[in-house]
Amino acid sequence: MDYVKVASEAQVAEGTLVPVEAAGQKLLLTKVGGTYYAAQRKCPHLGFNLCKGKLEGESVVCPLHKAKFDLKTGQIERDPKLLFIEMKAKSDLATYPVKQMDGDIYVEI
Repeated sequence: MDYVKVASEAQVAEGTLVPVEAAGQKLLLTKVGGTYYAAQRKCPHLGFNLCKGKLEGESVVCPLHKAKFDLKTGQIERDPKLLFIEMKAKSDLATYPVKQMDGDIYVEI
Protein backbone atom coordinates (compact mmCIF):
# COMPACT_ATOMS: atom_id res chain seq x y z
CA MET A 1 0.00 0.00 0.00
CA ASP A 2 1.14 3.50 -0.81
CA TYR A 3 0.25 6.95 0.42
CA VAL A 4 -1.46 9.07 -2.24
CA LYS A 5 -1.80 12.86 -2.13
CA VAL A 6 -5.51 13.75 -1.97
CA ALA A 7 -5.62 17.43 -0.96
CA SER A 8 -3.75 20.33 0.54
CA GLU A 9 -4.38 21.23 4.17
CA ALA A 10 -5.94 24.51 2.99
CA GLN A 11 -8.66 22.56 1.13
CA VAL A 12 -9.97 20.84 4.28
CA ALA A 13 -11.46 23.19 6.84
CA GLU A 14 -12.17 21.95 10.36
CA GLY A 15 -15.53 20.18 10.54
CA THR A 16 -16.14 19.82 6.80
CA LEU A 17 -16.68 16.64 4.75
CA VAL A 18 -14.63 16.88 1.57
CA PRO A 19 -14.94 14.44 -1.37
CA VAL A 20 -11.55 13.22 -2.63
CA GLU A 21 -10.21 10.37 -4.77
CA ALA A 22 -7.15 8.19 -4.24
CA ALA A 23 -6.08 5.41 -6.60
CA GLY A 24 -9.59 5.27 -8.06
CA GLN A 25 -11.26 5.08 -4.63
CA LYS A 26 -13.92 7.68 -3.82
CA LEU A 27 -13.31 8.85 -0.27
CA LEU A 28 -14.38 11.48 2.20
CA LEU A 29 -11.78 13.52 4.03
CA THR A 30 -12.44 15.52 7.16
CA LYS A 31 -10.64 17.32 9.95
CA VAL A 32 -11.92 17.05 13.52
CA GLY A 33 -10.03 18.56 16.45
CA GLY A 34 -6.99 19.09 14.23
CA THR A 35 -6.87 15.41 13.17
CA TYR A 36 -7.56 14.30 9.60
CA TYR A 37 -9.68 11.24 8.83
CA ALA A 38 -10.37 9.42 5.55
CA ALA A 39 -13.13 6.90 4.90
CA GLN A 40 -15.10 5.42 2.04
CA ARG A 41 -17.51 7.98 0.66
CA LYS A 42 -20.50 5.66 0.22
CA CYS A 43 -22.56 4.58 3.20
CA PRO A 44 -22.23 0.77 3.53
CA HIS A 45 -25.99 0.51 4.07
CA LEU A 46 -27.39 1.81 0.76
CA GLY A 47 -24.43 3.61 -0.80
CA PHE A 48 -25.55 7.19 -0.14
CA ASN A 49 -22.86 9.91 -0.32
CA LEU A 50 -21.60 10.51 3.24
CA CYS A 51 -20.11 13.87 2.22
CA LYS A 52 -23.70 15.12 2.26
CA GLY A 53 -24.07 13.91 5.84
CA LYS A 54 -22.91 15.59 9.01
CA LEU A 55 -20.27 15.20 11.65
CA GLU A 56 -21.06 14.36 15.27
CA GLY A 57 -17.76 14.58 17.06
CA GLU A 58 -15.41 12.07 15.41
CA SER A 59 -18.30 10.28 13.68
CA VAL A 60 -20.09 10.75 10.37
CA VAL A 61 -23.88 10.44 10.05
CA CYS A 62 -25.53 9.29 6.81
CA PRO A 63 -28.03 11.91 5.62
CA LEU A 64 -30.43 9.27 4.28
CA HIS A 65 -30.97 6.81 7.14
CA LYS A 66 -28.98 8.42 9.99
CA ALA A 67 -26.54 5.51 10.35
CA LYS A 68 -23.55 6.71 12.37
CA PHE A 69 -19.94 5.55 11.89
CA ASP A 70 -16.80 6.17 13.96
CA LEU A 71 -14.19 7.80 11.69
CA LYS A 72 -11.28 6.37 13.69
CA THR A 73 -12.33 2.72 13.49
CA GLY A 74 -15.13 2.64 10.93
CA GLN A 75 -17.37 0.83 13.41
CA ILE A 76 -21.11 1.35 13.29
CA GLU A 77 -22.26 3.42 16.25
CA ARG A 78 -25.92 3.68 15.27
CA ASP A 79 -27.83 1.44 12.86
CA PRO A 80 -29.87 3.00 10.04
CA LYS A 81 -33.41 4.08 10.73
CA LEU A 82 -36.13 5.47 8.50
CA LEU A 83 -39.02 7.01 10.39
CA PHE A 84 -39.88 4.14 12.76
CA ILE A 85 -38.30 1.34 10.72
CA GLU A 86 -35.16 -0.04 12.38
CA MET A 87 -32.54 -1.59 10.06
CA LYS A 88 -29.11 -3.16 10.34
CA ALA A 89 -26.01 -1.74 8.67
CA LYS A 90 -24.49 -4.19 6.19
CA SER A 91 -20.92 -3.55 7.35
CA ASP A 92 -18.62 -1.11 9.06
CA LEU A 93 -17.23 1.88 7.18
CA ALA A 94 -13.81 1.39 5.54
CA THR A 95 -11.31 3.88 6.97
CA TYR A 96 -7.81 4.74 5.76
CA PRO A 97 -4.62 5.99 7.43
CA VAL A 98 -3.89 9.68 6.83
CA LYS A 99 -0.64 11.62 7.10
CA GLN A 100 0.34 15.24 6.57
CA MET A 101 3.55 16.37 4.90
CA ASP A 102 4.64 19.78 3.67
CA GLY A 103 1.11 21.22 3.77
CA ASP A 104 -0.44 18.30 1.88
CA ILE A 105 -2.67 15.41 3.00
CA TYR A 106 -1.96 11.82 1.99
CA VAL A 107 -4.14 8.73 2.35
CA GLU A 108 -2.79 5.18 2.41
CA ILE A 109 -4.52 3.05 -0.24
